[in-house]
Amino acid sequence: MAGEILKKRREELGIDIREAADALKISPEYLASIENDIFDKLPVAVYTIGYIRCYAKYLNVDAEPVIINFVSHLTTPKPSTIIPVSSSRRKVPLYFYGILALVIGFLTFAVYTYTVKNRTGVMTAEKLKPSVEEKIPVPAARPTDAVAPGTVPVETKTEELKASEPLPTAPAKKAHHVVITASDTVWLQIRFEDGKIDEVLLRSGGSKRWEFDGTAMLKIGNAGGVSLKFDGKDLGTPGNTGQVLNLTFPQS
Repeated sequence: MAGEILKKRREELGIDIREAADALKISPEYLASIENDIFDKLPVAVYTIGYIRCYAKYLNVDAEPVIINFVSHLTTPKPSTIIPVSSSRRKVPLYFYGILALVIGFLTFAVYTYTVKNRTGVMTAEKLKPSVEEKIPVPAARPTDAVAPGTVPVETKTEELKASEPLPTAPAKKAHHVVITASDTVWLQIRFEDGKIDEVLLRSGGSKRWEFDGTAMLKIGNAGGVSLKFDGKDLGTPGNTGQVLNLTFPQS
């Protein structure tokens, strides 16, 4: 069991599990489940990976074997449970269907009556509308509305001012990009040249895209469960199921 590495190290240091839980602000039940590889009692995968990483750092132990074991547990299909259905179900009385039909008929008639009344009211309003509009006088054009010769309308000046304003510049495009598509549950970690690190857990059908300058180092926890594209070039599946693989982009 991979979690036994953490348990053995904790016992070597003489640390009680509740003492570790208080220091890390993590439930002692979660720490015990991690040590015993009882992953069904742990929260969602993103939180569990964070708990494993914090616990390993606290004990000064490498967290990668425990994380990889946890991710492989997620990829293992669970047996489905078939619940038998009793054949002795109570029969519904026939008069129940008659009452149900009467209720449906009543509701249908009520909706139809309401719709007809509303439609009649709308048609009456439409017939009266033209006579009302005919009585509204149309104001005559005022002399002040005319534009004097040689005068530029305000709208034209506004358009000229807008045209003279500088257009916003688009953000600089990164030199490289890598796209990863998962066909199985897989854990990924990428480290960029500027020191930044990103970590993500993908499930089947999920994808992730990173853009960067310079170089980047990619660690894959399940190399057979992904397909790669680098700078638009399809690299396919880089390894086998369950294989931990380290890649550097661009490849030398």
